[in-house]
Amino acid sequence: MTFDFLKPARIDELLEVVTRVKEIGAASLTLLQRVTRDGVTLVEAEVTVVLISVSGKPLRIAGALREAFGKP
Repeated sequence: MTFDFLKPARIDELLEVVTRVKEIGAASLTLLQRVTRDGVTLVEAEVTVVLISVSGKPLRIAGALREAFGKP
């Protein structure tokens, strides 16, 4: 995970989080996220998520999930 904190937010403010897929690997997803308030970007993040089995081994991302993200 990498975060770039650009501006602060306060409790009770309405924030919008937008997430999009940057890349899909065999067992991982890299996501780009942006947190905004009234169109002003507060935080930008890049998050890598890895799909693993209960035993801790990587699992391939299923075709249906790839299609759901629009990445065949």
